[in-house]
Amino acid sequence: MNGDGPMNPMTGRRTDGDVGPILETWMEAVAPRGAPERLLEESFARTMVAGQVRAYPWHALRQARRAGAGGRRIGGLAVAGLAVVLTIAVAASLAIRPSQSIVGQTPLPIPSSSPSPPASTIPLPSPLLVQPTAAIPLRGAVTIASDGRSVWLFTSEGTLVRIDPATNTIAASVALTPATDAYQSLAGDRNGLWVTDWDTNKVLRFDPRTLKSTASIDTGSRQKGVLVTNAAIWVAQTRSGSVVRIDPKTNKVVATIPVGLAGPSGPNWLAEGSGSIWVDVPNVPSIVRINEVTNAIQATIAVPGPASPCGGMAAGTSAIWVTSCDGSNFMTQIDPVTNTIVGTIDAGGHGFTFAMVADRPWLSPVAGQIVRLDPVGHAVDRVVSPGEGFVGGGDVVVAAGSLWVIDYTANRILRLPIAAFGG
Repeated sequence: MNGDGPMNPMTGRRTDGDVGPILETWMEAVAPRGAPERLLEESFARTMVAGQVRAYPWHALRQARRAGAGGRRIGGLAVAGLAVVLTIAVAASLAIRPSQSIVGQTPLPIPSSSPSPPASTIPLPSPLLVQPTAAIPLRGAVTIASDGRSVWLFTSEGTLVRIDPATNTIAASVALTPATDAYQSLAGDRNGLWVTDWDTNKVLRFDPRTLKSTASIDTGSRQKGVLVTNAAIWVAQTRSGSVVRIDPKTNKVVATIPVGLAGPSGPNWLAEGSGSIWVDVPNVPSIVRINEVTNAIQATIAVPGPASPCGGMAAGTSAIWVTSCDGSNFMTQIDPVTNTIVGTIDAGGHGFTFAMVADRPWLSPVAGQIVRLDPVGHAVDRVVSPGEGFVGGGDVVVAAGSLWVIDYTANRILRLPIAAFGG
């Protein structure tokens, strides 16, 4: 799930942009009336690293199922025409210097100069087979979150779920209204569970145990990532190019921080680390660091190719990590002391949410594998396989002394012993 527009599933992830009215106008005039919408989005997602519309992580899997059942396919000419038109649109969208200001707002800091570190090409280690301690059936799970104790998910049909780690069963579930896959991100703690709703421009708050709705907050234009810290709730406003801060005591927006350009492919996902809030912003393209006490921008760090700053984020004690858009396998490592990029790692596949174990990031980018990234060697240095039938590509979190991973195609959540991951 990585720029403007919602999430992708062999990656388990979100997407990296949208082209708004341009796509809609062109599609209305040119595309066949019966063309499957999600196939168009998937085709464009594979063509561009930035700029697609609503290509969710799970679309690829759904399309594969339809194709296997004799589903309709769009003609090569239509796909080629779509790619050409959208390439022009995206090029125009991204041909903006990071130092440009947002209309009506103060200029953004010029991104720190970072050379392009060579991407690692070290062969992957042999996988270590680890047997799951539990497999919880759950159809269409697309996003998972945890505060270290509880485990929450929502599905592609808009169902919010809580798993009880004591029993490895679903302890509560609620169908959100409307039943849609437009819900973008969730994060929680013992005081509240927070969900961003792309279509309604709201942040929804739920009781973390019962999942009953407790608040609905208007925050702005097309919010995506949400992050819970001790003092605040942080939300990435993709279209407005800003991050908003919510006071959980009042459920009110108390600060709006400009971090990118208004329009498509603005801020996506967030992480907390080194006394700061970190957000990836594809249309700058940079990682922006925000002081979580004063709300001031501390640094704007340019991300050079082949990586792109629009995937999931995680913070360790010595590095900040971000995955790239769905069109890329690259993971970027940032030194929070110098605010520079110190490594670009080719994970061999798409990844999104990191699980930090013993200050090392784990993700599931490759079919059948969960891999660890080495912050010193800038490479994948350990590979775990949960066994036959595991496809992977889903979100990964740590909770209740275990590592939890979404296995989308098998319609289940796997629980794995933390000892296998160095914890």
